[in-house]
Amino acid sequence: MKNVCVILGGGGHAGVLIDCLNLNISRSVKLFGILDQNPNLWGHEFLGIPVLGSDDMLIQLIEKGVNCFIVGLGGSGDTRPRQRLFELGLSFQLSPLTVIHPKSIVSQWANIGPGSQILPGSIINARAEIGRNVIINSGAIVEHDCNISDHVHIATGARLAGSVRVGKGAHVGAGAIIRQCINIGTGAVIGAGAVVVKDVPDHIVVVGVPAKPLKKMT
Repeated sequence: MKNVCVILGGGGHAGVLIDCLNLNISRSVKLFGILDQNPNLWGHEFLGIPVLGSDDMLIQLIEKGVNCFIVGLGGSGDTRPRQRLFELGLSFQLSPLTVIHPKSIVSQWANIGPGSQILPGSIINARAEIGRNVIINSGAIVEHDCNISDHVHIATGARLAGSVRVGKGAHVGAGAIIRQCINIGTGAVIGAGAVVVKDVPDHIVVVGVPAKPLKKMT
């Protein structure tokens, strides 16, 4: 059965996903269109895919055969909008599509959760556990025995050493480095380029080398 897919959220990240699918990651997927809340995008095409309207169109699209979704929204710091879109797709009983770029390296002993996105040049090593709706962005490394919870964004070029645990909805910024066996709390934010050598509590932003608390997320 062919997957007929809608992208929830347009923009730069959606473009990366469209490119992934155009590289024949899955020949069984048809991209039906994009839904975005910005009315200025409606009626236009984005990399050849039409922007159909807002999320209110989901029922109509399901009647036309759409049966799965991709979260096309990226995010820097706050992962909650991605989580909301993921839960929206599930609430319409659509299946979340997992996207794995052919130029990523994923161990056969790693587990990738539904709706997660593994982008070009990223590496996921043995016994890593990746939750639902996770982005492992371009060039990021998730080492052996890491545990990445749902809705996390591991940004471009970030490096997680072995046995790191990342809590639900956390964001690890571009180029950040996390030492082995560190725990990153739920909803925490690791600033771009930070070097994390101590555990990070829930909902705390840390920055710098070594990383130190900056503020609490609201």
